[in-house]
Amino acid sequence: MAPSQLELQFSWLWVDRYPEIDLHSEHKFYEGRKFRFDFAHLPTKTAIEIDGGTWIKGRHNTGTGYAGDCEKLNLAALDRWVVFHLTGDMITNKWLDTIAESIREAKAT
Repeated sequence: MAPSQLELQFSWLWVDRYPEIDLHSEHKFYEGRKFRFDFAHLPTKTAIEIDGGTWIKGRHNTGTGYAGDCEKLNLAALDRWVVFHLTGDMITNKWLDTIAESIREAKAT
């Protein structure tokens, strides 16, 4: 699946700001299901989900989409993943810094 414009924006900013922290895109995290994280730092089980369509009734805002997101997040929690959700407006240095700091802290433990 081709990355969305928001995913590309996040990826460019991340690589520019944190080239030393490797993120995998479209990481499949649960066997037997098609669930994938938009981005994942595998050693610390940190995932980043870019949620587009916030203001236009996108997939995440429908009943079926929301139910699927809940199932995905619950399965991720059972496997001890930390999942950050970012809307397009949240793809900023502030949130990238917060996520990078969380990854660094998780690596230190």
